[in-house]
Amino acid sequence: MTFNYAHYLQLLEEAYLVTGVAKFSERLLRRRAAPPKIVVLNNALLVAGDSRGAPGPSEPARFGAWVENACLAHAWNQGQALTYWREEPLEVDGVTEGSWGAWAIEVKTGPYDAADLRGLLEFCRRYPRFRPLVLRGPEGASAARRAGVESMPWAKFLLDGPPRAFPLTRP
Repeated sequence: MTFNYAHYLQLLEEAYLVTGVAKFSERLLRRRAAPPKIVVLNNALLVAGDSRGAPGPSEPARFGAWVENACLAHAWNQGQALTYWREEPLEVDGVTEGSWGAWAIEVKTGPYDAADLRGLLEFCRRYPRFRPLVLRGPEGASAARRAGVESMPWAKFLLDGPPRAFPLTRP
């Protein structure tokens, strides 16, 4: 008997529990060939499934993964088309298109510098219709500013969505 993971993923997506986020590519074949990035659509499910409970900043790797999941789930739950981009060693956590506009999003919950934004900057160089955005903790605005990238606290993003200082449509 063959175990069909795709079928189970489809059932979980239909129940609005998780979604498989496709890789960003302008070519359909490359999108389908890459494995999806799994996003749990409600972080309460992550808490329920983890005997350690919700992580805090004292567990930076786990905390960062949970915040990234929450931010991507928020975008998906708000009706934005959501993908991710990866071309080793570069990556972008989330790429959104929809009523919010076109954004390339990198989530940083701990200290980072401009070099940590190489993937975000390269993606936006290749696809200029996307605006780069760093979702960060209370600190970290200066690193994004030095890289010439807009940033905002991830907690504010979860409440308000991305900045709306510019028109939402770009050529």
